Amino acid sequence: MKDRFVDHHFTKIIEGRHEPSVSTLAITSTLKKIEIAREAILKSRDEDVVQNVLCYSEVKRALEQCLEYINNLDSWLTYDDFAIYQNFAEDRLLEAEKIIDQELPELGL
Repeated sequence: MKDRFVDHHFTKIIEGRHEPSVSTLAITSTLKKIEIAREAILKSRDEDVVQNVLCYSEVKRALEQCLEYINNLDSWLTYDDFAIYQNFAEDRLLEAEKIIDQELPELGL
């Protein structure tokens, strides 16, 4: 992949409430990247492939929960929840990068 999901920018998500603007920007940027990848996959494959490659719905939800934690001080989410969601998204996106590189290089992502 030319534009990795998990890059230096992505690692700023963990800053959370300490640097909310940086974390929020990292999350929204990542959400845009996975949406671009989703659209690219859908041009030649179906929604099942999107889900299998990107774990799309779960990763999107995890990142949205990270945003909830960062931007809502009254959120029911704890820091541990935030860290779990962030780690889950990172693990799944690293796996998605491998799958795209190995099985879908024609997408040009």
